[in-house]
Amino acid sequence: MQRISFDSADLPGDERLRKDRWVDSLSSGYVRLRADARPNVPFDGQLKIMLLGQAAIGRICGTVKTISRGAAEIAIENTDNAVLLLNSGTDEMLVEQSGKSVACTAGAAVLIEQCVPSTINVSAQHHCNFMAIQLPRQQLRGQTCNVEDRFMTPIPASASAPALAYAYVETLLKLSGAAEQADIPRFAADHIADLVVAAVALKTLHQETQAPSLRAARFETVRRELDRNFMMPGFSLTALARRLLVSPRYVQALFSEAGTSFTGELTTRRLMRAHEMLASPHYAHMKVMDVAYECGFPTVSHFHRIFRRHFDATPGEVRDRAIT
Repeated sequence: MQRISFDSADLPGDERLRKDRWVDSLSSGYVRLRADARPNVPFDGQLKIMLLGQAAIGRICGTVKTISRGAAEIAIENTDNAVLLLNSGTDEMLVEQSGKSVACTAGAAVLIEQCVPSTINVSAQHHCNFMAIQLPRQQLRGQTCNVEDRFMTPIPASASAPALAYAYVETLLKLSGAAEQADIPRFAADHIADLVVAAVALKTLHQETQAPSLRAARFETVRRELDRNFMMPGFSLTALARRLLVSPRYVQALFSEAGTSFTGELTTRRLMRAHEMLASPHYAHMKVMDVAYECGFPTVSHFHRIFRRHFDATPGEVRDRAIT
């Protein structure tokens, strides 16, 4: 597993050098590309790319108006990969290939071929901001019979699978250090492939639930989002669904498939964090009431009641044991 991280602000040199280094880093993560910078503005570009075997995932941002791959680049470095482009910005992104054009609004996606010339056009007033998931065409062929018909077919932002692919990739890109080694699923590339197949096939929720690895990828994404936000006061099923760009009912179904519930998972995380804080000398200066609020509990009485039920001890007793 390899990572490529790039921020042009960290580089000395002129604008041309920064842009060329950005393009080189982008090309090393995916395939040889060209980019035209926006005129009359300082170049600014960031990349986060992760290589997972033959798959590559990443977020691409920069002050460029076009990113293209032409006949010259293909002649130098030809591949038989497919790339799912997801518009993670707020403005429309126009993708052109094989005489077709697809306008990707915010959250929408499209599948393109690397062995065919293509261009991504961004509004001259805005940064490019998108995710790219690269997979061997053969891998997709093995999982869906109609992949050849799905190239350059618009995938709407309202579809659930692209939103989940986005959230899953975002989760992987944010991991670092020990968490990266311990927590990335062994079959992350397979999960990503399943999500891409679901996106390009425009499967329904019922159809998606038939694939065990896709279920695992979906629930892993939900769990990660819950891990990041469970201490937020008022965090709810609706808030979680909004972050994943899906409906609360959809998220509820994922918890149900896993034999649990949103409320149960949220409460368990908050209780475990509260217990950890009460038993740690680092938080000895905090009142029990402050710990409860810090962990997202709305009232102290509610916190005391469920804490005692879960640990068979009061918060004060846990703190006293830690001191003695």
